[in-house]
Amino acid sequence: MADVVAIVKIYPSEDVSDMESLILRISESLPNTYRIIANETIEIAYGYKALLLHIRFPENTEGGTEELESKILSVTGVSSVEIEAVSRVL
Repeated sequence: MADVVAIVKIYPSEDVSDMESLILRISESLPNTYRIIANETIEIAYGYKALLLHIRFPENTEGGTEELESKILSVTGVSSVEIEAVSRVL
């Protein structure tokens, strides 16, 4: 069974300043089948930053990225989530 990697852009709430703790909360909210394999903080505008997370999970996950998005959105400090790309891992 192959895995896929989703590149997820996460916009934090305005009151979030510690991105590392946000990444930790997101990681803890995800089931065991999801793993954050890379992260990057990107500048959006005027000091506002977003997270780019590379999350690996099984290809046959029911619902595709739907569960992933809903789990991340449920984390305190997350304003919105966008799936930037999904790619199969060889």
